[in-house]
Formats: sequence, structure tokens, C-alpha cells
Amino acid sequence: MADDRPTYSIIVEMENAKSIDWDEIGVGLMALAREIAAVSSTGFARPKVVVSHGGQDADAQSLRSHFKAEAPELGQVADVSFAACPDGRYYDLKNNGIPASNGNVVVFLDSDTVPEPGWLPTLLEPFQDPETVCVNGHTYLSHDDFFSRTFALIWFFPMAQGDKRFASKRAINANNIAFRRDWISSHPFPPHNGFKVSCTLLMHQLWCEGHKIINVDARVYHYSPRGWRFFYWRALVTGRDADRKFVELHSPTRAQRIVKSFSRWATMSWRTIRRVVRNAPQTGMPLWQIPFSLTVGLAFYTLAFFGHFSLATGLVRDEIEVVPDYVGHS
Repeated sequence: MADDRPTYSIIVEMENAKSIDWDEIGVGLMALAREIAAVSSTGFARPKVVVSHGGQDADAQSLRSHFKAEAPELGQVADVSFAACPDGRYYDLKNNGIPASNGNVVVFLDSDTVPEPGWLPTLLEPFQDPETVCVNGHTYLSHDDFFSRTFALIWFFPMAQGDKRFASKRAINANNIAFRRDWISSHPFPPHNGFKVSCTLLMHQLWCEGHKIINVDARVYHYSPRGWRFFYWRALVTGRDADRKFVELHSPTRAQRIVKSFSRWATMSWRTIRRVVRNAPQTGMPLWQIPFSLTVGLAFYTLAFFGHFSLATGLVRDEIEVVPDYVGHS
């Protein structure tokens, strides 16, 4: 029945928009407008789209102009508003959008992700059950060259196809997820120095309260990271975040953290070898490139080990992670 359909808002985080061009953002916005129109045609109420950005309130007019230019259909199918969070980090922007949202459900989407057809109805359908609190979508990396194919193979997202085992165990995707609004309003993404730690902490909050995270095949693709400077920085951050997660969820003891840095290095190196060898053909990677892809993947997690080990041993301080301007796609 139409009355069973939840009302909803969508929060679009604009931090990553600083590192991609408006043509790419426009692809995602057009896809979002298409998805909203599709569910509205089945009886869902007109939603609110909250664009949460890291600029000033005065930047809203410029953003609104870009949105109208890239995706004029979005304003026809949704009420679009802009919420400033000056210098806000990734999770700050997500939390910043929550008070401006309305409806029963809050959907989180990033500016550098592009929904596939059927994404939104698949994400919303489980909320017809009043017991549903969290629905997690399937995010994968797009790829069109050697470097992006390698990232698709070694990244923490499942691949688009042929990765059912990994996909079934995927962690929550802050860039493709929906929550019951009353729950996320009282349980925002926890503040943390880490770059991508808060979503893991939120996932554990859900588990601790006994909530089931429903994984559905609501697909979006994420633009691939690019550039060697990003590669170096992201690898080190990945290691530091691994240590931070271990401290929060397991033990702050320095000796155990150091041991974990070595065991994680071994685990991720083996995982990289297995995934590249098994899945490279699915990305269209030629056989002759596989050894080079393995080399890049193992280098990434070796750098991650150094990041992990350095923080675990106290060689570097636990400082707030921010995205450098030079890294490109994130």
C-alpha cells in the first residue's frame, strides 16, 4: 500500500566534489534525479535533497547555479537545499545534513558516486518493515585503465561483478546507505581523528544495540582514485586508520598494536595476491599487466603497514586527518 512507503530525504556530501570536475558530478546528479523520479512514480512522496558542503552560507548560490546547470531535472523532482559546514570534514558534512533533513528515512550519497538504475527503490524497500533501521548499498569503483583496475581489485569496496563472497561481508558504506531518521539523528557519525574510521564505529554501535544491517544490491559506482600522490597518501592513511580502529575496538596496548600491524600486513598482502590473480580478468586487465598490478597492490599495503606501524609505535602523532588539495579523486 502507498501508506506503507516511507518518506525520505537524501543528504549529498560535497567534500569530494572539490577534487572532481562538475561534468562528473553532473552525471551523478542526473542519475539521482532519475532515481527520485522513478520512486515518485510509484507513490513515494517528493523528497528533500540536502547538499551539505564545507563552504560558507554565501556559497549556496554558486552551488545552486551549478546544480541547475548540470542537473536541472533534480529541482523538478525534489526540494533541494544547501547546508554549510565551514571546513567540515567528510563525516562532519554528513552529520551537518541530518538536522536539515525530514521524513522517516535519511539516505546518504556522495557527490562522486553515480547510482545505477534501481538503486533508490532497492535501498528504500526494506524500510516498509518498521523494524528496519539501516540498509546498506553496494558501492564499487569504476575503472578504465591499468591504475583504476588495480584499485578496483585491491580496494575495500567489492567489485561490481563476481565478488559475492566479499560483497556479502561488506562493511557499511557511508556513501551509499540509509537509516531510520530518528536513529541516525540520535546516533550521528562519531567524531574521530581518523579519515575513514567513524563509519566503522557507527557500524559497531548498530551491532551493540542489536540492529541488523540489511545489505541490498542498491548499486552505485565511485569514481576511481587517481595519481601517485594520492596513492602514497591514501596508503599511509589506510594504515593509520587500521591502528585507530584496533585501538577503539580491541586494545590500546602498544605491544598489541605493533603485533597487529605485522599481522594485518600479512593478511592484506595475501588478500591482494588472491584477489588480483582471481579477479583481474573481470576488469578487462590483460594477462601481461597482472604482475604489475600485483606489484602496485603489494606496494600499497606495504605503505599502509608503515603508516600502521608508525602510529602504533608512536613514531607519528595521532593528528586529525584532512584531505590534501593535491590528492585528486578520493
